[in-house]
Amino acid sequence: MPQREYIKIIFCDDRAELVKQALPEPAPGQVLIKTCCSLISPGTERAALTRVWDDAGFRASPGYALAGEVIEVGQGVNAFHVGERIITLRNHASLMLASTDPWDTLKIPDKVSYEDATFLPLASVALHALRRAQLTLGETVVILGAGIIGLTLVQLARMDGARQIIILDLAKNRLELAQGYGADLAINPSTDDAVALIMEATGGKGASLTIEATGNVSVLPLAFQFAAHSGRIVCAGLWEQDQPIPISLEFLARELSLIAAHQPHCPVMENIYWPWTQQDNRKLLLDLMASSKLRVSEMLTHRYPVQDAPQVYERIKAGDRTMLGVLLEWG
Repeated sequence: MPQREYIKIIFCDDRAELVKQALPEPAPGQVLIKTCCSLISPGTERAALTRVWDDAGFRASPGYALAGEVIEVGQGVNAFHVGERIITLRNHASLMLASTDPWDTLKIPDKVSYEDATFLPLASVALHALRRAQLTLGETVVILGAGIIGLTLVQLARMDGARQIIILDLAKNRLELAQGYGADLAINPSTDDAVALIMEATGGKGASLTIEATGNVSVLPLAFQFAAHSGRIVCAGLWEQDQPIPISLEFLARELSLIAAHQPHCPVMENIYWPWTQQDNRKLLLDLMASSKLRVSEMLTHRYPVQDAPQVYERIKAGDRTMLGVLLEWG
């Protein structure tokens, strides 16, 4: 049987290109997906495009949020059927062969659109960070960064019992969106005295939990200043490269804890030390979307036909802060 031809995105030098390649038939345990849309992850993909994060494999196949319809199944596949809508953590392409591993490929509930489903991988990053934080009822949570992860954290932290949610970002439109999602206080640290405002909002106690969702290690010294005694600081953003962490005397004097949260290391098999698997988290998030408890559609700020992808990535490379949720439509 002849191989199918499909289109995918690659990063070549410092630009994005559309290329045609041949696709084999589904192997046993695989499904073939016809793509409806895929979501660009601006932070990760910009880092790869500019070689700040120089991962050859990701540059050859960027992206990890693809939604579409099953059009063929491989031998032995019983969990998925032709015609079903699914979301998979695969790269930008018009056709995609995906595994049927439950942490990699999931059915989209009837009440969740293809577009909303593409936010699932980044929402998983937020949920894993919150689980690592071990938020307890009544805490004040400060979120650094109002990107997709930060805006998802606003909603999840409210569900999880946060008494007060404060978010920091440099972009006015993102801060306004965060307030629409339930943030109690939105601060632009370039124009406002963030430390003074947070200490005032907490009655001088500071934040017991801070979650860094910027991917920029330079924001940590600010977090050390407004953290409460014995406060926890969770690093959820993907740092673009190895960077020294500026630990200050303030960090030691306040007995702060610095916690890493790297979602790909969330287990895929339940164990006695960590019961929440990647697939557990993703199924929960899809259920929350289906019940409208988790809203992501407002984060979709731009949508383009895939033919415009090279120009879209030029805007992302230039650091266009108006671009939050950027969707590619595959037709």
